[in-house]
Amino acid sequence: MEIRREELQGKRIVALDFGLRRIGWAVCDELHLSVTPGGVLQYRQADFWERLQAILTAERAELILVGMPAGSDSPRTAPVIAALRQFVAQLRQRFPLPVFVYDETGSTRQAHETMRQLGIPRKKREQRGQADRMAAAVILWSFLQELHTWGRVSEEPL
Repeated sequence: MEIRREELQGKRIVALDFGLRRIGWAVCDELHLSVTPGGVLQYRQADFWERLQAILTAERAELILVGMPAGSDSPRTAPVIAALRQFVAQLRQRFPLPVFVYDETGSTRQAHETMRQLGIPRKKREQRGQADRMAAAVILWSFLQELHTWGRVSEEPL
């Protein structure tokens, strides 16, 4: 699947950085000029889906962007990729919004570097969830940059 810039004009996007325990989220404005790291949801929490619904509603999301590491079907990452595929399937089943899977390769490393460059103290950078929410922002920013540069973005295969 491919998405074009025109299809997203004026639409807010919520990006999710999937993890087996925590899912970081970020949102952009309608003009796609700014990205704001949101927070972190505990994936195994009983009310996870309700909390995610509340965020999507509050942020007026019209697209859910999910990061997926491209080409990482190694034995070490296979369980995470399998859980991510199941997560995307559940998103598509539970919410009426389009769900788009985008390459997130290197987003966590870039999130740590961005926090360091912003002068965020090490102790704060190492707090649980900080890298997850910043990685979601990195994923969304990368997606928007590609969208603005090329006018279209291809979805990662599941």
